Amino acid sequence: CNNSNCVAYDKVCNMANDCGDHSDEEGCGNSFQCQTYKYYIPISKKCDGIIDCHDTSDECNSECGREIIAGTVLKFLAWTLGGTSVCLNSILIWKSGNELGNGNKSARINRGVKLMICIGDLFTGLYLLTIATVDRIFGVEYCKGQLTWLTSSHCAALGIISMFGATVSILSMTYLSFFRVYSIRHGRIEIVQNLMLKNNLCIGIIVLCSFLIAYIPLIDSFENFFVNGVTYDKNLRLFTSIANKEKHLDVINSYFGKIKERLFTWKTINMLIDLMFSNDYGELKKKKVHFYGNEGVCLFKYFVKNSDPQLKFVWMTLTIKASCFLCITFCYSLINIGSKRINRKVSKMMARGPNANLHDKRNKRLQRNITLIIITDFLCWIPVILISFLHSLEVLDATFLYAYSSIVILSVNSVINPLLYDDFLTKKAKSIFRALKAKAFYIKPSQNLQRNFQPGIQIKMVDMS
Repeated sequence: CNNSNCVAYDKVCNMANDCGDHSDEEGCGNSFQCQTYKYYIPISKKCDGIIDCHDTSDECNSECGREIIAGTVLKFLAWTLGGTSVCLNSILIWKSGNELGNGNKSARINRGVKLMICIGDLFTGLYLLTIATVDRIFGVEYCKGQLTWLTSSHCAALGIISMFGATVSILSMTYLSFFRVYSIRHGRIEIVQNLMLKNNLCIGIIVLCSFLIAYIPLIDSFENFFVNGVTYDKNLRLFTSIANKEKHLDVINSYFGKIKERLFTWKTINMLIDLMFSNDYGELKKKKVHFYGNEGVCLFKYFVKNSDPQLKFVWMTLTIKASCFLCITFCYSLINIGSKRINRKVSKMMARGPNANLHDKRNKRLQRNITLIIITDFLCWIPVILISFLHSLEVLDATFLYAYSSIVILSVNSVINPLLYDDFLTKKAKSIFRALKAKAFYIKPSQNLQRNFQPGIQIKMVDMS
């Protein structure tokens, strides 16, 4: 040792200060020394996303400083997709709101359900913009404020907004697909008694179910199923980072003796931990890490393992989303088959008519939209379900995919739906494009051309502006 003490060779690089001056651990490649308290942890625990040093030096350093959204590409997508979703859906909400009372019952129901889809997608866009803003505020300092953010009510509110918006959107799309199939098969639906009342009831059920799915994980009565852990004051060195039930069980069993695991609820944990410490210096400061606080993006905890108590609830939610996708696919397949059958009959009657080409274009546009609806729904939910399945089997650790899922995968529908379910925006875009194209190719007649006009020759000038 540098202080002239001697230790056995098996004490060297054993992650313990046997010399007294740490010289037996200097230059060892198997350990990392925490800065403030100078104790050692295995090198594999450095930059693994879990705080093991009380001073957070194993995670909050120049080598592995974390951000909520890692990478320039994801940051750009969060701002771009979020902003686009908010703009497009806000325009359609304004348009649908103004036209909601126009037309017959079928048209009003159609607009009302489209409005619900836009509102759900608007929530998703607002979630993306808010996460991008929070990432901008924290920056590379997020690591130091990570526990504060994950236990905050703001993170919980963002999780509710994200889940509520996504659920409202997909349930409304499912309801709209059923309604369209019903309209095609029954033709005159105006004769259905209390049609608007039944529609309003369905919309109310969609909103209520979406809110319950998003809010239930935060209810105190269900904390044993949804609380991920507890954080304590930094001065309490008994626990580091987020202490889950397993960590509490080890400490409490060592202090009080063996306790049956089935009796080990969060209420029992809080009571026993309070008994371990004196209140002479005030109450023990602790905060729950709620269901949405599993990652910095505050997303619904889609990726769970078989040991997680949230497993049944998460898979019930994923099953609902998968069932909605299958229903949408089935309904629009029926619509596509029915439209082709009708179009064949109509095409024979209009084969020689002036509107034949217009009818063919409308038919192709319908089939293209149906295909895009099915593809985008597939790309939105099936990858998440497959990743969740692999994660639950522990074939893949998908924790690092939360940011990709929230920004790229789950936000696809919120941007594309406004273009698929209402042709208002596409028509506006096409008209602007035509105007710009016409303006670009328009050449003003020169004076020389005008001087060379011969009398008796008429030239027809077409205004392309």
